[in-house]
Amino acid sequence: MSNEEFDRKMEFIVEQQAQFAADIQVMREVHDADTKSLREQDRKLSVALTALAERVDDLVQAQQTTTAQISGLGGKVSDLGEKVAELTEAGLRTDDRLNVLINTVERYISGNGKKPSGDGV
Repeated sequence: MSNEEFDRKMEFIVEQQAQFAADIQVMREVHDADTKSLREQDRKLSVALTALAERVDDLVQAQQTTTAQISGLGGKVSDLGEKVAELTEAGLRTDDRLNVLINTVERYISGNGKKPSGDGV
C-alpha cells in the first residue's frame, strides 16, 4: 500500500470518525430534549393524577353521604307508611261514627219511621 492510499484511507477513517462524533452529538441533544420533555410530561401526569385521586375521593364521600341519606329516607318512608295506615284506620272509624250519627239524625227527623203527630208543634 502506497503512502497516497494510506493517506486516503486515513482521511476516510478520520471523516467517518468526525461524522460519528457529529451524529452522537445530535443524538445527545435529541436525548436531552426527550428527557426534558418526559420529565415535564411526568410532572403534568403526576399533577393530573393527584387531582383525579382527589376527585375520586370526593365522589366516594358524596356516594357515602347519598347512601346514608337514602337509608334515612327509607326509615322516614316507613314511618310515613305507618302514619298513613293509622290515619286510614282513624278515617274509617270516623266514617263509622258519622254513619251512626247520620242514622240517628235521620231517625230523629223522620220520627223513627212514624208519621209526625199533628200537635202543631
